[in-house]
Amino acid sequence: MLILDRYLFRSFLKSFLFCLIVFVFLFIIIDIFGSLQEILRNHPSILKIFELYLYAIPVIISQTAPIAALLATLFTLGQMNQANEVIAMRSSGLSIWHIVRPFVLFGLILSLAIFVMNETITPYAQKMSKFIKRYYVDKAYESVQDVPLENVAIYGYDNRLYFLNKFYPKTNTIEGLTILEHDAEQNVRCKVYAEKAVWRNNRWVLYQCFIYYLGDGQRIRGEPLYFSDKVYRIEETPEDFMRQNIPVENMNVKDLASYISRLPETGAQNTIIRMKVDLFQKTSSPFTSFIIILLGIPSAIIVRRRAVAFSSIGLCMGISFLFYVLFAVLTALGKAGVLPPFLAAWGSHIIFGGAALYLIAHTQ
Repeated sequence: MLILDRYLFRSFLKSFLFCLIVFVFLFIIIDIFGSLQEILRNHPSILKIFELYLYAIPVIISQTAPIAALLATLFTLGQMNQANEVIAMRSSGLSIWHIVRPFVLFGLILSLAIFVMNETITPYAQKMSKFIKRYYVDKAYESVQDVPLENVAIYGYDNRLYFLNKFYPKTNTIEGLTILEHDAEQNVRCKVYAEKAVWRNNRWVLYQCFIYYLGDGQRIRGEPLYFSDKVYRIEETPEDFMRQNIPVENMNVKDLASYISRLPETGAQNTIIRMKVDLFQKTSSPFTSFIIILLGIPSAIIVRRRAVAFSSIGLCMGISFLFYVLFAVLTALGKAGVLPPFLAAWGSHIIFGGAALYLIAHTQ
């Protein structure tokens, strides 16, 4: 790397780290004030509060890195342009691509770092942050073992869909179990409801169980069957429910891809489409910082006067806002099945990235 590249890279890095630290600090302060009532009522230890926000930092970084990168780009290039450093570089024969090369390189490194962090650190950090808040800050349960999994929805074997109101891993007990069994055309043919289910002797025992059989038109055929207790064949073990009940946001690419690979057997095509969009978003979202930096470069290059600086910053902020709007619209269209999952997740990045490259190439 040339001396000039190191100078630009170092200047940008300082501005980015400053903005990122400010955003992380503000996020924590705002969240503390939002949770102040629970903190004063339940008196969690200072150590647990520290752990709570320590585990929250990876999520905060992934959410605030794009705007921090944008501000760092505008500030660094804007300051250089106002000091006529950019003009001096261009006069010495350097192309615009040579000048912005350190910024583009930093954007790629930052995006790859966020991707690796989301794949390794963030899922565990999100899980621990949620657990500490529920048990130590909100104190919703008397002991750690009493904390249940709530509102669990799982696609299982034999084309079944399971809904669990509460699942207690300590006792392997389910409160409020609903099972929907589907045929090959994804029509519900049998519905099972049990007020309670217990894993006992390597099998599930359902209590206060009702079984409904449905015919054409999803109408119930005959009277429902009632059992005060019944051994019901369910392939999933308590460990399966624990393993599969990972929210999509807490899964990495490998886990989500593995989970999706099981779903075609259930015929849940709408769910598969939505999860494929989520899967591709896990690869596209980290590169938002890279796209935002590309969008900020043309605006920062043209800054020579204070009035122009403010208008350029406003324009760049507006373009970035449009990027997020398009990202949300394409995501909705993808999950509705209108667009292919890959295009839904990467479309906004491709469109705005191409436009940014074009503007950089034509910046004078």
